[in-house]
This record gives sequence, C-alpha cells and structure tokens, in this order.
Amino acid sequence: MKKPIVWTIAGTDSGGGAGIQADIKVINLLGGHDCSVITALTAQNTIGTGRIEWVQDSMLSAQLEALRSDLPPAAVKLGMLGTAAAVKTTAGFLKTVKAPFTVCDPVLISSSGVFLLEAGAWNILTEKLFPIINLITPNIPEAEHLLGVKIETPADIEAAAKKALTTGVKEVLIKGGHGFHNIKLSSDYWSDGKNHAWLSSPRVETKHSHGTGCVLSSAIATARALGYRPLDSIIVAKAYLNQGLRLAPGLGNGFGPLAFRPWEKAEQDFPFIGQHADGPNSRAALPTIGKI
Repeated sequence: MKKPIVWTIAGTDSGGGAGIQADIKVINLLGGHDCSVITALTAQNTIGTGRIEWVQDSMLSAQLEALRSDLPPAAVKLGMLGTAAAVKTTAGFLKTVKAPFTVCDPVLISSSGVFLLEAGAWNILTEKLFPIINLITPNIPEAEHLLGVKIETPADIEAAAKKALTTGVKEVLIKGGHGFHNIKLSSDYWSDGKNHAWLSSPRVETKHSHGTGCVLSSAIATARALGYRPLDSIIVAKAYLNQGLRLAPGLGNGFGPLAFRPWEKAEQDFPFIGQHADGPNSRAALPTIGKI
C-alpha cells in the first residue's frame, strides 16, 4: 500500500524538537509520507529562539505549487505561518487544493516568549483561514488571544470552543497543557458543534516538552490521512504525544524535545475520555481505522 501523503506548512526548528523537523519525524513514524513547505528559518535550541527569517512569498508559493502538481495531500498540517502575507497566500492556495483534511495549529508565541505570528495577521487567520480549515488546535493562551475571551474554568473552555466554531472551522480542540483546573491532569476539549469530548491524561513530570503542539497536530493529520475518524484521530495523536513525553530523552540544557519513536500503543499513554472535565471518564481504547 502507498503511504498517504501529508503536507506540513510550517517553520524550521534548528534544535529538531518542533516545527518542520518534528512534523517530518512524526508523519513518517506514524505511517505517512511527509512533504514540507517552509515558511521561515529559525535559529533556536532548547534554551530559546533567536533569529527568524521569513521565506519570501514567491518562494512560499513555489513550494506549494510544486507539491500540488505532483504530490496531492491526504491531509495538511499548518504550523507557524508568521506573516499576514503568508496567511493570505496559504488560505488562497488551500481553497484551490481542497485537501480532504486540514489541521491548523495557530502558533502565536514560542514557549520562550517570542511572537511567531505578527499581530496584523491574527484577524486574517480567523477570518480567511479558519473558514476553510477542518480542525484548529489552539492552547489556552492562543484561544484567548484569537477569540478575545478569558479562560479560567472548564466551562470557559467549552464556551471558547463554541465561539471558535462560529468562525467557520469545522472542529476545534482546545489544549489544556497550560491549564489551571487540575494540576495533576492535562485536559483537552474537542467539539465539532454536534459532538464533544474531554480527553485527559496525567501530567508527565518533565521539562522536556518542546514541540508538543507540533507533534500533536502532525499526528492528528497523519491519523486522519490513514483513515481514522475525527475523534479517534485525536485519541491516537494524544497517545503518541503522551508516549513522547514519557520517554523524552532529556536533550539540551533547556526545554528539550520529546522522544520521536515508533508508536508503542501502550495502554498507559491513552487518554481518559468523557463528556465532562471532571468525569466520570474512562481510558480510551485503541481505535480502529474506519470511514471518516
């Protein structure tokens, strides 16, 4: 069988823990074939992000056109776009490609505090890009900035997800890694407007968590490309992310990368899933690939 093609449109990470480098590893390890479109070059390591150079719009368009003509995607993952021009170009291009599935990790700011999307592009992101996206995966600070809301409780997260769906995006996953509700659990909330679920996992005691958003979104894209249903693809991605956190190799002097390894499908890595943040929740089982 041919591997499904998954595009990643994002910036580089010279430290290898996030961005294009992380996406490529995840897509291949989970059974896809990666194709990459680079939006920016960054000089960074586990301590922080230094210099950033944005790819010229003509080069961004050239990369996209090269892939369209030869390697059409089963799924697309969007990461750091950086500039208003890049957001407009990407949105316009995706309208013509009509990929079966597109997930956007709306990268606004790095874990070291460097802004990775210019402020003038935020409205363009929500007004031009979100309406043609299947799933967005903001963390709590990103959801607050993009939606103009304050999130302090699980009810706030559910309300924020409902507001996100008014932008035209089909599904939203608000990540709870920055959460406050339960210091022992990291709880994410998924909704498509008709169905919803809370996915919770015990927090892994490690500072080596650089690139979690990139790993999760590229894993979701790959799972969808392989044929997993919407919520099942998030379960698969969460389990793979949890494995990476659990086995993080401890590289670098700062916030190091996760482990990039073949997926073990270990029961301990699967999230608990339920209708409410506080349960009762049961551990998710390994999903089967089914028609989306």
